[in-house]
Amino acid sequence: MNILELNGISKKYDQEEILRNVNLKIKKGTNLGLIGPTGCGKTTLLRIIDLLETPDSGKIVFNDIDVLNSSKKEKIQIRRKIGMVFQKPVVFRGTVMENVAYGPDIRGRDKNELKGKISEKLESLGLGGYEDRDASSLSGGETQRMALARVLINEPELLVLDEPTANLDPLSTEKIESIILELKKNETTVIMATHDLIQGQRLCDEIAILNHKIFQIGSPEDVFSKPKNRFVADFVGVKNIIQGHAEAASEGLSAINTSSLIIYSSESLKGPVHASIRPEDITISLNKVETSALNEFKGEVSEISKQGALVNVKINVSGEIFMVYMTRKSFLDMELTIGSPLWIQFKASAVHVFK
Repeated sequence: MNILELNGISKKYDQEEILRNVNLKIKKGTNLGLIGPTGCGKTTLLRIIDLLETPDSGKIVFNDIDVLNSSKKEKIQIRRKIGMVFQKPVVFRGTVMENVAYGPDIRGRDKNELKGKISEKLESLGLGGYEDRDASSLSGGETQRMALARVLINEPELLVLDEPTANLDPLSTEKIESIILELKKNETTVIMATHDLIQGQRLCDEIAILNHKIFQIGSPEDVFSKPKNRFVADFVGVKNIIQGHAEAASEGLSAINTSSLIIYSSESLKGPVHASIRPEDITISLNKVETSALNEFKGEVSEISKQGALVNVKINVSGEIFMVYMTRKSFLDMELTIGSPLWIQFKASAVHVFK
């Protein structure tokens, strides 16, 4: 069941288009990562989802209710099922306990009866014993965790997070990430905007790449290994992107002519295309070897750089540059230097093709 559907959401500020025909369907209990460059419209979209702003056009459906055509009373009831934590949360006057109890208080619940529950929530976020502290005295990381507790105490069905760990210390980041993962167990749906691509892969079931419109949505594996267009490929850091012209080849293969190479792919696409091959899918050898890989080319080392435990080796093949990751041991065993000749091999199934 979809907890939220956005259909054709658009928004302008002073004639500047912030969102354009945004469409999303979010299943209940899903963690969705909203990823995009600065100024792409992430915060605006989150504020629209939280009903803090109204789109210029489009439709919002929450639990099968047409939100924008609902009465004011119905919208208030819907908003109470949604909780949002801002990148820079507001701190109310008073203690941490009073801040966290704000939501239950305005809903008419007895905050004294919730003291134990609030203390448990604070404890889970690494803020045990902070109940009587002045909220304005908290550090940035502590404030963010308090704001998360303030929202979670209301048990929202949908939690909206705007860069929840931006500029936080590692301890605060770890605590917040663990809470986000824990929420999946009680089927709380989470939509989180983040600049951290690795965090998005780690925490989210689905990722939506946004730049004023949705360019791609899918599992982290699909988005990061099979981008649908050049913008997504560049944004998520896909390596070995090569341009060419694809034509049908034998046995369900595509042949991509780059003007200097013919690269075979098991994906069928015709016309001007981009092809990408993940560095980890490329093998190298000093001599030509017998292999089942349809793509085998001779080249030479053009660049060597070290990155942690791996060595990044760039190989020039007839003017096309391929990046390969090697362990330090393999690199040393092969005794590679700039200009070293070698062979690269990769399967047709490793070649992803997109427009």
